[in-house]
Amino acid sequence: MPIDPALIPLRPSWTHLPATIDDPLQFRESVDRASDEGFDQFTLPGPTVPKRKVVQIGSGDEMFSAIVYWPATEGPHPVHLFLHGGGWSIGSAFSRDSEAVSRHRAVQANCIVVNVDYRKAPEHPYPAPVHDLLAAIDWLAEHCTELGALPGAITVGGQSSGANIVAAATLALRNEGRIDVSHQILEVPVLDLSHAIPREQGDELPLSLSDVYTFSAMYLNGSDPNDPLASPLLATDLQGLPPAYIAVAEYDVLRIDGEQYAARLRTAGVETRLYLGRGHVHMSPSMTRLLPSARDWQAATTQELLRANTALQDGTGRLLSNTIQSLA
Repeated sequence: MPIDPALIPLRPSWTHLPATIDDPLQFRESVDRASDEGFDQFTLPGPTVPKRKVVQIGSGDEMFSAIVYWPATEGPHPVHLFLHGGGWSIGSAFSRDSEAVSRHRAVQANCIVVNVDYRKAPEHPYPAPVHDLLAAIDWLAEHCTELGALPGAITVGGQSSGANIVAAATLALRNEGRIDVSHQILEVPVLDLSHAIPREQGDELPLSLSDVYTFSAMYLNGSDPNDPLASPLLATDLQGLPPAYIAVAEYDVLRIDGEQYAARLRTAGVETRLYLGRGHVHMSPSMTRLLPSARDWQAATTQELLRANTALQDGTGRLLSNTIQSLA
């Protein structure tokens, strides 16, 4: 189908980035402010949760914040770690959009949500955000009881660059022989920072290939783009990874990343579901006020998370072996 007609009036606002951003901090502040100002026009707020708490994870220069949301139902609950998008350099766990996603998943998927405010490039380039997610997983193991969390029941989800971090962290855990994560949700993921796979230029779209180049260069900061923890699609072996749900937008230069990763995961024997958001562009799945199809996308993602959580609660899902051993 064509691009959703409701998106056509937005086309004049679809501007693209220069090859280098001269003042990344000012750029971040400007984009984040504009995102919050446009929230009421495009996105539905999340539901009320009975408890929300900001926590600090890590120490020293590697400390970062996270926001924990609890559902109203009686626990213990599975835990879902959420990582927002933004080209590794913009966005925040404290943005109105990230808050809405986290609240929605806590209530509708009946789980504790930890919204990770990972450190941003260029101040903290690759692999700092991957280390932050791994640190958050370790923090969950240490604070399981006080959070009211179900031991060993962790899912992880990310959007765009957040999905890249999620895929990288699950690879790192697999490489260490750990099965901490029971399920991964990757929405509009970017998975090849070497840009070896053929993609459309997307100059007519809100996210162009040149934008992907700019964000990737700022994140990598000279690191090898062929490293699988930067480009999970380039990993030679995907066996043993947690089951995956991958959602791609029909009109997105990154669509092929998600589709190829889904195909490779299936070949490796990993249970994988692929969702195609017809008529969508890279940013439009968050436009739940504007687009009925964005609400459909949100419902499908939440249903997948609820399915994974239910399997964990009834004992049929993967379990966090090292946490269970530490609690024994």
